Amino acid sequence: MTLFGKAVHPRDFFHGLQGSFIKNLGPYLEARNLAINAALALIYYVVGVIGLRPGAPSDPVTAIWLPAGIALAAVLLRGTRMLPGVFVGEFLLSIKMGSSILNSTGFSVGTILEILLAAHLVNKYANGIQAFSKARDVLRFVVLGGMLPSALCAILGAGLLCVRGSGRWSEFWVLWSVWCVGDLLGILILTPFLVLLLGHKHHPSSLAEQIEIAGLIAGLSMVCVLNFGPRPVTWIPGNGFLFFCAPFLAWAVLRFCPLEAAGATLVMGGFAVWGSVHGFGIFENGPGLPLFVGIFLAVGSATTLTVAAASAEQKSATRDVLGMYCVLKDAKEGEIRVLRDTVEALRIELARKGHDRTRGAHEGGKPRAGAPVGLDGQIP
Repeated sequence: MTLFGKAVHPRDFFHGLQGSFIKNLGPYLEARNLAINAALALIYYVVGVIGLRPGAPSDPVTAIWLPAGIALAAVLLRGTRMLPGVFVGEFLLSIKMGSSILNSTGFSVGTILEILLAAHLVNKYANGIQAFSKARDVLRFVVLGGMLPSALCAILGAGLLCVRGSGRWSEFWVLWSVWCVGDLLGILILTPFLVLLLGHKHHPSSLAEQIEIAGLIAGLSMVCVLNFGPRPVTWIPGNGFLFFCAPFLAWAVLRFCPLEAAGATLVMGGFAVWGSVHGFGIFENGPGLPLFVGIFLAVGSATTLTVAAASAEQKSATRDVLGMYCVLKDAKEGEIRVLRDTVEALRIELARKGHDRTRGAHEGGKPRAGAPVGLDGQIP
């Protein structure tokens, strides 16, 4: 065998290929990464099962697919070493939903491709795990990490559903839209919170801030129960009072950091999943996500994260300006102190020289000791 003009024995070539494969596979086989992958697969599976309606485990699509957010957060935080856990979790979940081994493998491969594409685009164009610190990066995360990969993966997922008979080809675009929106919302709702919580350092909150956060969560939860839970009264409109969530999201954005804002969107998304699982409120007619609700959740989550990042960016710029002002002020005050000390030293020096000159002149008018004195008192 020749390779680039040099003769290479086939045995040496395959030995080199084997060594390269083992070297690249090494990080995946480390004990710590194996344990994390096992935990990730379990969490992925459990969260996916919770998101399925009781009594209807074979429903092909759900309102909000939170495992997609878990998978993307894991890969952003730990790299591609987390892909085996995602693959195993998706495979077991597909088997649980009644898919064949072949279709489950196809779903798992599609999920891996979606997460790989999303993580690559976010790391390259949206500043990776720092994507939620600037408004520009948040918008790129929404488009490149959420919308584009979800749309492409939904094509494969909806196609497999139609092939296996879980859906008709005439319903392909309906399945595609629900699949795409479910993955998108899972990424927008869960990934930012996990990345901000696990990938950044945080300052401890004061007691007053903790009480305010508790009030925010309690108020938002009551509004979400009114929207996504069982209807306590009949006069509530079909789409609920979703706009009542907006003041609480604005509260989280203006008063706290991006982590708290992402937590507020997670609370809202969690209640939406709860309503979807139990068929409450606006989800009472099916497992899919109503278009108006999906648009509201997507726009609300993206807007909250974007404004929170812009607010954090502005606060950071303000702190930088104030810090620079304090540094310059200290430097100027130091220069003024040095100048004042210099002037004071010169004043003291001039006063001393003036005093010496005056004393010398005064002493110059007195007779020297032992000098003869004339009859008129003058020194000859």
